[in-house]
Amino acid sequence: MSTTIAAIGTALSNSGISIIRISGKDSLNIINKIFKSNSKLEPNHIIYGKIIDKGEIIDNVLVSYFKAPHSYTGEDVCEINCHGGTQITKDILEIVLENGASIAEPGEFSKRAFLNGKMDLSQAEAVINLINAKTRTESRIAAKNMEGDLSKKIKALREELVELMAHIEVSVDYPEYDYDEVEPTSIISLLDRKISEIQHILDTYDHGKYIKNGVNVAILGKPNVGKSSLLNNLANYEKAIVTDIPGTTRDIVEETINLGNIVLNISDTAGIRDTDDIIEKIGVEKSLKILDEVDLVLYLINGEEGISKEDFEILSKIENKGIKYIPVINKMDLTKKTILSTILKELEQNGIKKPVCISAQENDGIDNLKNEITKLFNVSDLDYSHELIITNERHKDLLKKSIEYLIDAKNEINLGQPIDIVSIYVKKCTKTLGEIIGADVTQDIISKIFEKFCLGK
Repeated sequence: MSTTIAAIGTALSNSGISIIRISGKDSLNIINKIFKSNSKLEPNHIIYGKIIDKGEIIDNVLVSYFKAPHSYTGEDVCEINCHGGTQITKDILEIVLENGASIAEPGEFSKRAFLNGKMDLSQAEAVINLINAKTRTESRIAAKNMEGDLSKKIKALREELVELMAHIEVSVDYPEYDYDEVEPTSIISLLDRKISEIQHILDTYDHGKYIKNGVNVAILGKPNVGKSSLLNNLANYEKAIVTDIPGTTRDIVEETINLGNIVLNISDTAGIRDTDDIIEKIGVEKSLKILDEVDLVLYLINGEEGISKEDFEILSKIENKGIKYIPVINKMDLTKKTILSTILKELEQNGIKKPVCISAQENDGIDNLKNEITKLFNVSDLDYSHELIITNERHKDLLKKSIEYLIDAKNEINLGQPIDIVSIYVKKCTKTLGEIIGADVTQDIISKIFEKFCLGK
């Protein structure tokens, strides 16, 4: 990290202010070459002056200086706050590069912060989660993990397991010393407790993944049942083409919708029916295949026509796959009471859950449908202010693996294996937990994590 790096830290657009960030041992030297002010630049101060290039005034700016190690990266950092024009921002960055800085790679500022011990790996990942947050809940969870909530829990888990390993090694390697013998029953008790604690964190991922990635939703049903109208209604604009002609939607139409504390990634699919139209047939096949990729199905039934054998076949497929689903009776503005009564009776007789009745055309019942979706994923009830919640798939996989190692350790004890064999699996567990916070992680993993960051962060 001998090079001094620079990048634009704000969105490159016409705005009030842009920030050019510089980090490295030559940061202050570069600023002194290009910045002129009547005030002396001191650590943790921001002063007014001008950027000068070859004797020409480029812009009036504010410059701040953070002396190592008291900065975001742990290095000397200078930040130039200039006017937010696209061209002037690029011009000042170019001047900084011409005077000794190198352009930063994506995420390189945060990567240096990690390597310099200013944050651990889980905190660095929380930074990018905070930047990419689409809902308030997601941003609050990221902020808590950025402050180290997950780090503290992982460190506490590892510490007790490291103490167990030390106890085992002393009792095995130095039996002549008067040291309490490690009892298998007490080890199992400790391992059970750690498995339970890790599992408790792991269980939050089901909610966490929906908060971070959104809920993948498919709108399914026969042709001309109102799928595209429902998508347009949820999106509040005409995303999909709507006509009275069956088979209008021939491919999957996708839209992202913010539903309070959760994001819905909705796919409007081609109507499911037997057809000789080759293009429409491909669309129908895609509609059925999407069942392998979604978290929720909104299955629309035409309330004007009633429910058919095809409807029950598709609903049966959805149930057999174990996918969450909501039956939706549409066109309630055109539905006769006798037909509705028959639909409700047939659904009940076939063990299908209670439907939501709507009129997508008249925007009636949509709020009830949104409430049902929210209830299914229970995000609004999360106490994220007190509960540790993980949203990162990498963390989930590592927590799962660490539990497997502790279970292996228990199995070795139950098989009567020597106690030092047990410590091998406990050590694997602590190493795996360490990967979450970056205590035990390869350079490849570090590079993959930080390359997802934006420039200037």
